[in-house]
Amino acid sequence: MDEKGQSWPEAMLSLVIILVIFSSLLPMATKLTSSVLIKKNAMIAAETSFQAAIHFRANGQLSGSRTHEGRDYHWTVSGGEICVTYEEVRGLGSKCVNL
Repeated sequence: MDEKGQSWPEAMLSLVIILVIFSSLLPMATKLTSSVLIKKNAMIAAETSFQAAIHFRANGQLSGSRTHEGRDYHWTVSGGEICVTYEEVRGLGSKCVNL
């Protein structure tokens, strides 16, 4: 038994172990990435509502839109609150804040 290096079964075992580790981490990474994207869109919607409040106070503007990174954020002022609607991965998202 004076072989040098790895044998074929040892190499396949190593490959299977690495494959199992990465295949178990991939769904977690995908979920984390989508969660961060949803939070980012909500943060941009909050920023849009702040800008809408500035437009409303300064000019009396009741609606408008903003495009950020190819995504449209539409805002309206009604009933003492500003509502921002935008498209998400899972459908339509909205964020409303009081004036």
